[in-house]
Amino acid sequence: MDVEKAKARLLELIDANGGSVTAAVIEQDGELAADRDTASAAAHALATESDIITGEETDGREWFPYSVMARRPRDGGS
Repeated sequence: MDVEKAKARLLELIDANGGSVTAAVIEQDGELAADRDTASAAAHALATESDIITGEETDGREWFPYSVMARRPRDGGS
């Protein structure tokens, strides 16, 4: 898996979980768990994007760098 594919998979999980996903869900994903280093690099890359929010809470995560990743809500303006 390359970083772009891992980023796409992370975004799929975020969208499939109502716009926010926990590290526990991500760590259970077979594709991402199979290449933890790439998944972590993808998470760090996504964290630099303006529409992504990350959290760093104390939790039971094993390897994912953030406790939660979410899409920033879009404003209702036109």
